[in-house]
Amino acid sequence: MSEPAGYEQPTEEQLAERRKRADGSTRGALAGVLCLEALVVLLMPRAIAHTSAGLGGTKTGILIGLAIVMIAGGFLLRRAWGIGFGSVLQLAFFATGFFLPAEFVASVLLIAVWLFLLNLRHQLVGTPGGARMLIS
Repeated sequence: MSEPAGYEQPTEEQLAERRKRADGSTRGALAGVLCLEALVVLLMPRAIAHTSAGLGGTKTGILIGLAIVMIAGGFLLRRAWGIGFGSVLQLAFFATGFFLPAEFVASVLLIAVWLFLLNLRHQLVGTPGGARMLIS
């Protein structure tokens, strides 16, 4: 297949700039996912209060603390280790399902979005694949 007239292959500098923009974009999307998860965690106490287990100070403190850490994690995604930190927070988000079983459904859906974005970042930026994409 021939290239259209006037088409030039991008230079290495242009490719590096594209990778840098793609990295920033996917990190921004990952930060958005973390903040959305924080919002979901902040809405949980209202749902837990209506269950037979009730809502105590300990559960409330854990959920508010987790939400604060998730929001901070969204800002920390700029750092090299930020994606690894955000990936660990996914485990904590999944664990909130033990407070409210319906939370397992929400956590699985949002963790799937997290993994999709990591895979997209792997394809666009060329980061390591497999389990290494969770920490790079």
